Formats: sequence, C-alpha cells, structure tokens
Amino acid sequence: MSVLGNAVAQFAQTNLAGQVGNGECWTLAERALQSAGARTSTEIMGHIGPDDNYVWGTAITSANLEAGDIIQFRNYTFRFDASDGAWRTESRPHHTAIVMSVDTSGTVEVYECNVNNSKNVQQNRLYLRTGAMSGGSVTVSGQMWFYRPQARPTT
Repeated sequence: MSVLGNAVAQFAQTNLAGQVGNGECWTLAERALQSAGARTSTEIMGHIGPDDNYVWGTAITSANLEAGDIIQFRNYTFRFDASDGAWRTESRPHHTAIVMSVDTSGTVEVYECNVNNSKNVQQNRLYLRTGAMSGGSVTVSGQMWFYRPQARPTT
C-alpha cells in the first residue's frame, strides 16, 4: 500500500462512527485526501457539481485496488442471493467510498458515509463483480471508477 493510500485509509478509520463535515460521501473522500497531502477532486477537476462523476486521482483497474484507493459509483446496485433462499440488495446511485481492503473473490470492504440512513462514517462490504460467492451468488450493475491518490505537486 502506498504512503498516501495508508494515510487516506487511516483518516477514514480514525473517523469511523463519527460524522466528517456535512456527512456527505464526497466530503469524506475530499477531507481524507486533504489530510493525507494528496490532490483532491476539486484540485484535479477544477469546478465540480453535485452530480459529477468525480475524479479522485490516477485511474486504475479493480484488479489493482488497495487500501486508501477511492471508488466512484454511478447507478451501482448489488443483489446477494444466499444459498438458503434469503437475499438482500443495496444501491449507491451517485456515491464515493474509500477502500479499506479487497479480497480475491470480488468483495471490497469500504469506508463510506451517507448510506443506510446515516451520515456517520461506516464500514461496509460491497461487490465488484457478478458471480458465485461463498454462500450464494451476487449480481452487480452500474458503473464504478477506481482511483489511486496522487501526491500534490511540490512548489
């Protein structure tokens, strides 16, 4: 894990169960990058709007994800069908999350806020791809972009 990524993940971990700023997902990522000394979405993109697909650093693939990377979601939904017949579904229409950890089965633990009726930072499991999983199967739809934090240029 990169030094910047470690600092981004540590910021989220330190704020777990608390509210960062206004409790929006964008605010968590922006403040985590600021705290780590990384370029923020506003530094990368200039003016941003509330419905933009934010850019959080250097684009990477899901295969290269590590702690401290940032995922931008658009119309993301997963449905987990358990082998016992139970199921659950979750959506992230326009959302940003910080990666905590990734496993090889296509699941990712993230720090996020403004989900599940809470503006507090929480840790949740999300799915990156459709397929069979331990205990059932998952169907994933929507778009995801993956970013590695960039260092601020020295002046």
